Amino acid sequence: MGNSSDEKGKQFESIVEKIYIQIANNERIKAKIERNVPVVGNDGASHEIDILYSYEYFGVNYRVAIECKNWKSPINVSELRNFSYKLEHIGNINGIFISAESEFQNGAKLVSNYNGIRLIKYNELYKIINGEDNKYLIPNYKTIGDPFWTFINLDGESSIEQNAFLGSKILLFESKYFAEQFKKIYLFNCNDNIKLVGVSQTHLKEIIYLKNKYNVSVKLFNQFTSDLNKLPYHFWDLSIGDIEMYVR
Repeated sequence: MGNSSDEKGKQFESIVEKIYIQIANNERIKAKIERNVPVVGNDGASHEIDILYSYEYFGVNYRVAIECKNWKSPINVSELRNFSYKLEHIGNINGIFISAESEFQNGAKLVSNYNGIRLIKYNELYKIINGEDNKYLIPNYKTIGDPFWTFINLDGESSIEQNAFLGSKILLFESKYFAEQFKKIYLFNCNDNIKLVGVSQTHLKEIIYLKNKYNVSVKLFNQFTSDLNKLPYHFWDLSIGDIEMYVR
């Protein structure tokens, strides 16, 4: 019984590994993807990571630990606490917890929200590979801008509602700092469903699609001529050709 369960777990890890290899290829990211990686934490213990996804961006190394569970019973709070403990003591690493079919208990969801761990069901992961997920939550709001940052409306029912909710405009920022300051000053009345996110390469291609199909206005914040303490701010209008220059 135990061996059968272990085998199911290893098979699921292998499937998830292949999916993240495909994600890296789609995004043209030179990522290193490893399975069953032991990492020594600051507590002196060796913590095994099911899948370690790491890459370098402008000289900075980024790592994502992916925990895989192929269970029939719901994922309980202790599993998320254990995973959170690993992440905390390894340090400088983001976490994703993927379930093959079982649901996450409410306590597990609370722990994941508090610690910034993304919970994913396998069927949701496959939607992302097939381009059916318009929420851009892999990577989520902790994604590093590649090379831009923007705001999305999580309440949006369609791609255009999620992206172009600011008067039919999509605003791009080269600096996360300026984007955060813009939100504090200009979007302070917005609800919690307006999130600042890093724009992945897949997201950038979707913005090009929206501009091409719906003639959405795409503007880039000019951090050299804008004064954060004074409105209005200055934005450059970007053409499709301008945006395509940033697609790898």
